Amino acid sequence: MTIRKEIASSLVLILFGVVFLLYDLKYPLDQWANPGPGVFPLMVGALLVILAAWQLTQDVRKPKPEEAKESHERTGSSIREFLQRNKGEVKPILMMGVFIVYLLMVKWVGFFISNFLFAIISSKLIGARDWGGPIALSAGVSLFCYFLFEVWLKLSFPRGVLF
Repeated sequence: MTIRKEIASSLVLILFGVVFLLYDLKYPLDQWANPGPGVFPLMVGALLVILAAWQLTQDVRKPKPEEAKESHERTGSSIREFLQRNKGEVKPILMMGVFIVYLLMVKWVGFFISNFLFAIISSKLIGARDWGGPIALSAGVSLFCYFLFEVWLKLSFPRGVLF
């Protein structure tokens, strides 16, 4: 990505975090001993703003690329050339597509199967070289979610229409 795109994406994340924090004002925080429903979104929104601001400072400090190189990169006309030049920019788009499919799968096959598959596919998209690590990761995440929510907290996940 170019410096402008990186700065723009950091600013969008900061804006999203601020909107998230403003929306969180609707929920009570309650006391420290008994936190309310607004505590977790507050932590997530604050963390998002802090990390995006840190990323913004890193992006601003980077040296600017040559304009000639940037104009040369934009001259391609076909989609295949674009995808070959911008492999790093395609992965987030693929990841969003995988996430949308994951959300749709939860309703049909249930949380655990779709979560298992999502963890494997997203690990491979991120760049895992073998299959053992992603399978172990997804099994561990699924087991952790099962024991934490189903066993300990007595909350149930969607089972799915098919099961």
